[in-house]
Amino acid sequence: MKECSRFVSLYTLIIICASFYTVAKMPDNDFNALRMQVSAANKSSPLAGITKVDELLALHSESLAPSQHIRLLYLKSWYQINADRIKEAMATLAKTRLLATKIKEPGILYSYYSISASAFSNVELYELALENNLKAYDIAPVLNRPEFIHQTENNIGHIYLKLGLIDEAETYFKRFYDSAVKLNQPSQQATGLNNLGEAAFLKGDFNNAHLLHQKALTLRRKHNYEYHEAWSLYNLGRVYTKQALYIKAEHHLKLAIDKWHEQSAFSKALLPKLELANVLIQQKHFNQARLLIDEIIGAAKTFQLFTPLQKAQLLKSQLARQIGELNDAIIALDEYNLSAKNFANKQASIGLAYMISQTELHTKETALQQLEQQHQLTLTTAKAQRQRTWILLLSALIIILITSIFIYRLNKRKHQLQQLIIRLENTQEKLIESEKMRAMTTLVSGMAHQLNTPLGLVITANSTLQAQIKTLTHEFSEHKLTQSRMAEFIGGSTELLSLAQNNTEKAADLIQRFKMMSAKLQVSELTSFELIPFLRNTALELTTSQTPSIICNITGSDITITNYKSVLLKVMAQFIENSIKHGFTTASAPTIQIQVTNALDHFVTIHYKDNGIGITNTNRKQVFDPFYTTRLGEGSLGLGLNIIYNSVVHIMRGHVTCIEDSNGAYFVVNIPIDVQTASSHDSEDSAQL
Repeated sequence: MKECSRFVSLYTLIIICASFYTVAKMPDNDFNALRMQVSAANKSSPLAGITKVDELLALHSESLAPSQHIRLLYLKSWYQINADRIKEAMATLAKTRLLATKIKEPGILYSYYSISASAFSNVELYELALENNLKAYDIAPVLNRPEFIHQTENNIGHIYLKLGLIDEAETYFKRFYDSAVKLNQPSQQATGLNNLGEAAFLKGDFNNAHLLHQKALTLRRKHNYEYHEAWSLYNLGRVYTKQALYIKAEHHLKLAIDKWHEQSAFSKALLPKLELANVLIQQKHFNQARLLIDEIIGAAKTFQLFTPLQKAQLLKSQLARQIGELNDAIIALDEYNLSAKNFANKQASIGLAYMISQTELHTKETALQQLEQQHQLTLTTAKAQRQRTWILLLSALIIILITSIFIYRLNKRKHQLQQLIIRLENTQEKLIESEKMRAMTTLVSGMAHQLNTPLGLVITANSTLQAQIKTLTHEFSEHKLTQSRMAEFIGGSTELLSLAQNNTEKAADLIQRFKMMSAKLQVSELTSFELIPFLRNTALELTTSQTPSIICNITGSDITITNYKSVLLKVMAQFIENSIKHGFTTASAPTIQIQVTNALDHFVTIHYKDNGIGITNTNRKQVFDPFYTTRLGEGSLGLGLNIIYNSVVHIMRGHVTCIEDSNGAYFVVNIPIDVQTASSHDSEDSAQL
């Protein structure tokens, strides 16, 4: 969908750079040879092109005319955009503005705004892209080249399309297409047809979109425009998908992928791959779709393309939810949210950098203006000493006026930055609130899921018993009740009552375990005790009865602490239970290592390790979340480590973390030596806040 704007921007850059007029120190033939070196390096990669430009500028800085210097910098900024180095591109463009202050050539300014618009469009800052395109549009008529006006209109149309202003976009696309027909430009005609097809597609007029894209494809095939032919194939594939013609859609999308692969445009091929994944899902080819989506995610990360990455992650979440893999769906959705947050941060960072660069640019331009004024003042003073007083007074007034304007603009820019910071803070608060709601949703759904089975069985038993009582009452009233029927009822009701009782107790036990998740758990009496003997006795009691037997090694210097002994007992019990249930499933010689060390700030550290199967990086991020378990449906609630977290953090005033370890599970617990001292410090901190 960025096909046309990118093509027009590069085409404009080449034409405008070629039309700069200034007296050059370096002959045109020599300078063209330098440009050929840059183009050859860029074929390898945009980064190679950037390096080549820097090398040539360093070698020939003294022999280049200002316009030639600017032309090389424009090429460098374009390569920086292609390499996704937008901030660097903006800095390069700002440098060209300063170099161009003394060159009264509108083409220089036109290229500046056109390339800036491409940079902002690349990171989806469409308002800034539109602002720069409109500035270029104001300058285009001065160039006396009608095609530049229409090309800029095409760029503006694309931005309007991104902003959802389809009718406005369609107007500009129609002008561009009519101009291409008038000038007999087949490539631009195909581009215009493609653009109009995009507008029709977004309007939901799929028949017209199909007709326009088919015309564009025919024109491109006629003139062997293979690279752009892939765009038409891709857009036709999208139309066929909307029309539920999945076989045709799949065929055209695969052709588009092959075309781009042949042209080494692997990042462009992500677009038809995304659409193809959607087509596979519609046809219920879920395994193929899953593999393709994973391939797209990997490639998008490699090319640092946030938009395809987010679309693929969201599609992965929808696919997982559709086939019932809810945990994978949540993980994919979390990855999508993280990518969206990173992309939003990138946009904010680039927008802020642009505002700062513009402020600095205005400052430097003002400084240059002041220097120029001072120079003119010196010349005037030398020529007419008698007018010195009046000239000095006039200059002072001008300086004051310029300074006032500068201060006004600076304050205005400062206010804009403050508003941007406020919006960023509001966005951050919304993200935090969203995360809280996600955690609450997880907690509530987990509790409901665990309580649903026992309470459902109780309700079933009660309803069944009521039905039997009703039947028995009817038989009794009809004098049909027999002794065997009565005995059968007593036996059945006893089983139902037993079932209801067992599941009621199970629900009560679950509720009791849910209470253990609370940060306001009832705690035992505060006591002072020796830590090493306590840990040894606790480990011995908890591991003695296990088969196979568990080796428990406890090391470290002993220390007496004042804390909640029973809470620490519960923490260690949960650690050992977690190792037994999850870690030692395949261990032939299960071993637990507990080491005690002194930490800073009156804390003691307990290192807990086992030699089990360990915890993956993905699971470590969620290991303390309530109801998170790798053995769902096997009797595990996923509350053990959450209870540990609440006990250590909210009762014992400490910290607990899960450390990456390839040899098993590794947890580190930090608790204060005297919890009363830690509590008083917390109170002081709260008071200060």
